[in-house]
Amino acid sequence: MRQLGMPISDDTILRHLKRNASQVDDEPPARIIGIDDWSWRKSWRYGTIIVDLERRKVMDIFEDRSVASVAQWLKRHPSIEIVSGDRCGLYAQAAREGAPQASQVADRFHLMQNLRLAIEEQISLSGRATGRALLPDQDIEMES
Repeated sequence: MRQLGMPISDDTILRHLKRNASQVDDEPPARIIGIDDWSWRKSWRYGTIIVDLERRKVMDIFEDRSVASVAQWLKRHPSIEIVSGDRCGLYAQAAREGAPQASQVADRFHLMQNLRLAIEEQISLSGRATGRALLPDQDIEMES
């Protein structure tokens, strides 16, 4: 990967993120977080990233995407009030187990993705995907 014309490895980026995430600040504890997976290697190996959404700061990175590791992390952070993510699968389960006090919400990306899929499905079901006109086939006469 190149950044500012300087070669940099993926491992260097991860070390930098982890080092910054582990620094202790005088900031109040996080209340609103985002959880998502990230790819070490596309379609082969994934990890988990947790971000403080109010401060736009990486809080932690895991080398796996398991319910146990995320739930354990959430239990150590009882200040969490809102967990944002894709609301399905393992991160939703981890939030239920590790932060039962927190509300779960869908993030903007997944909301838009779900909306797009729902619209495509409806269009497909209504036969509009075949390119048929949305207006009736009647000729509209123009008055002069």
